[in-house]
Amino acid sequence: MTEKKPMNKWLLYTIFVAKFLSGLGLIFWTVYMTMQSDVGQDNDNAFLSTYHNIDDNYNNIVIANARLNSKYLITFNLNDESIIGLSHKDVFLAQRAIAKRTVRKNILKLGENIFSVNITDKNGKIVENADIKMLVTMATNHTYDKNLEFKNTNLGKFNLQNIGYWNITGTVTIEGEEGYFFIKTNAK
Repeated sequence: MTEKKPMNKWLLYTIFVAKFLSGLGLIFWTVYMTMQSDVGQDNDNAFLSTYHNIDDNYNNIVIANARLNSKYLITFNLNDESIIGLSHKDVFLAQRAIAKRTVRKNILKLGENIFSVNITDKNGKIVENADIKMLVTMATNHTYDKNLEFKNTNLGKFNLQNIGYWNITGTVTIEGEEGYFFIKTNAK
């Protein structure tokens, strides 16, 4: 019968140090690879601002929208669909929620899309000094972004070449007061 000898202490220390150094090396490699990718880059651009700014000022956005909605009737017309009022509630929905929707579904189409905004005060008088800034962007990337700026009496036209899920986001400014909108839809 052979007697088992304990492992040499230098071999044990060498294995421990090698494992420690390889673990440390993997940590540094992970940090390096993460910094080389676009993880953490702020290119969301919802409401034409950074998500940090939106997060810090969310209550102000809700208050601003309520104030403008109480003073004006704002109607967005996208192709054949009308959306009444400033709303940012779609920002809380997952893109897959569009498949189950009956409203705000299939608003966009391949090719030319027509967008306009009609703004009247509560007495029915047309407001002509509004500035609208809008971003139409795919939910997955910013390659096909469409930035539009116009007055509320003008029509905005833009072309889409891709089917899929799209976000329409932007601001409406009337007499120095700014409101925000966020619409999730898809293009067929």
